[in-house]
Amino acid sequence: MRYLWRMAPATWLVAGSLLLVFGCADEDRTGAGSGLIETDEAIVSAEVSGRVLERHFRVGDDLAVGDTLATIDNSRLVLRLEAAKAGRDAAKANLRTTKVQVAQAEETERFARIEFERAKRLLESGTTTQRLFDQAEHSYHTAVNARKSAEAQVVAIEAEIRRISAEINTLERELRDYTPVAPIAGTITDDYVETGELLAPGRPIVRIAQLDTVWVKVYLSTGDFARVKLGQSATVDTESGDRTFQGTVIRTSDEAEFTPKNVQTEESRADLVYAVKVSIPNPDRTLKVGMPVYVTMDLP
Repeated sequence: MRYLWRMAPATWLVAGSLLLVFGCADEDRTGAGSGLIETDEAIVSAEVSGRVLERHFRVGDDLAVGDTLATIDNSRLVLRLEAAKAGRDAAKANLRTTKVQVAQAEETERFARIEFERAKRLLESGTTTQRLFDQAEHSYHTAVNARKSAEAQVVAIEAEIRRISAEINTLERELRDYTPVAPIAGTITDDYVETGELLAPGRPIVRIAQLDTVWVKVYLSTGDFARVKLGQSATVDTESGDRTFQGTVIRTSDEAEFTPKNVQTEESRADLVYAVKVSIPNPDRTLKVGMPVYVTMDLP
């Protein structure tokens, strides 16, 4: 998912903005410009493939973060997950059995060591034969190897259980992708899928826009821009002029831009302007995306 910013104002708006920027700013010490209302948006795309079983939204619905957008068929993944869990259960049962074998091997080794040490003492005292000593020694080393083999098997089974557990965690993570959720709070402005459609990874599902707060981007001359401060208030007028809105400067550009050549005179083409972004509360959603507005800022 990603945020998409619209930043291309209409030609007449840019032209009007530039006339105000270069013609009036120095007289009334007011920065002004025109632009189009924009908003922060996110397009939610599918991360998995599958058929859409159910949509949980309609265009115009308001969403909170985490609201489920759709249900995608996950039956194949569920089968893989069940098989992995069954494999882990079998491995755990095998581990319990192997640990019992380790305990038995340890007991056998303990007894074989006692017999070996006894045979060694008897051989040294001359009361047993070399053959009986060799048998006791062989039994002891065999018991040691059996115990080590059982312990190695425990280590191998534990590693297999960790591998299967990691696979289960991956499948469970993928399973969540079959119910995509809203990454931001906002309103659905576009939908791109229908129930029954087959999705592929990367295919868009919905567009979510944050309409309760919108913004506009205007351009100021070098002189006006030098007096603009972050957090400064701004007045926003709609084209109809019957209502004004209060906004706040939330971003200023790091570098200057050349003014658009297609709306400039030959003399002003060399002039540089700076972008200023103004955020505007829009709780009643009067301001619409794409609406032309006029912004003024009282400059110190």
